[in-house]
Amino acid sequence: MGEIVQNKKEDCINNAYAKQIQSMVWSYSRLTSFAQCKYQFYLKYIVNNEEQYMPEGNYYAEVGSYVHKILEKIFNNELSVDDASSYFVDHFDENVFYDTKKSTMDKTFESCANYFADLSLDWINKYEIVGVEQEIDIIINGYMFTGYIDLLVKDKDTDEYIIIDHKSAKYPLSKKTGKVLKASEQSFESYKRQMYLYCKFVNEHYGVYPRWIIWNHFKDGEIVKIPFDSNEYDEAIKWFTHIIHDIENENEYNETIDYFYCNNLCEFRNSCEYNQYKDS
Repeated sequence: MGEIVQNKKEDCINNAYAKQIQSMVWSYSRLTSFAQCKYQFYLKYIVNNEEQYMPEGNYYAEVGSYVHKILEKIFNNELSVDDASSYFVDHFDENVFYDTKKSTMDKTFESCANYFADLSLDWINKYEIVGVEQEIDIIINGYMFTGYIDLLVKDKDTDEYIIIDHKSAKYPLSKKTGKVLKASEQSFESYKRQMYLYCKFVNEHYGVYPRWIIWNHFKDGEIVKIPFDSNEYDEAIKWFTHIIHDIENENEYNETIDYFYCNNLCEFRNSCEYNQYKDS
């Protein structure tokens, strides 16, 4: 598959870093890094000099990764549901090193511990577990794409596939109307694009598209479930191709300044020259 990317004509890429971009394997996080801040993308994937620009994790990502790790153990039968809450508490400090506002940390810790304490997997008996943290490697419109599906299951009665994604993000729907909250519209569209790209893998390997896409918002103890939509799938594929074309033709890599992102989430928040908030 690598030859497909390597053999692309460089003259199709109007970018000073054509060779680097030409050899890239694309992931959703790599694409959204560019969409979030082009300068962040430049530092991470073009400059890639950790002595000058040391990438850092953050509290939110570490908690999310830790919960993913525990759920992976559960679905792989390496950890019982009954022991999950105590495991979360006992091994928290070994997995989460960054901090943020104390009230946020306390609330997050409590909500995740409660999630595991209340967790019931009786529903899984209806399904065959097809994959847990299943790695995917596919080609989309000539570009190599990689990622991981958190949980892929198949209904034993209908043979329908379901993609389940574990999310640390806030539950995006209104409890009153069931509609996406205005503040969550942009992030929810991003969640859908990622899952629809993963749907291509399911179709290529199992012969059908998933019937449902589910997000497990574990901190809120809520799920969001949507049916597969072919129009939205097509839009996700178009977005994927379009943003790579943007990267191929980018030469400026201008910064995007956002207080919360720059101070809490950006991997280069303490080394980026443009973070005007880092010393405040």
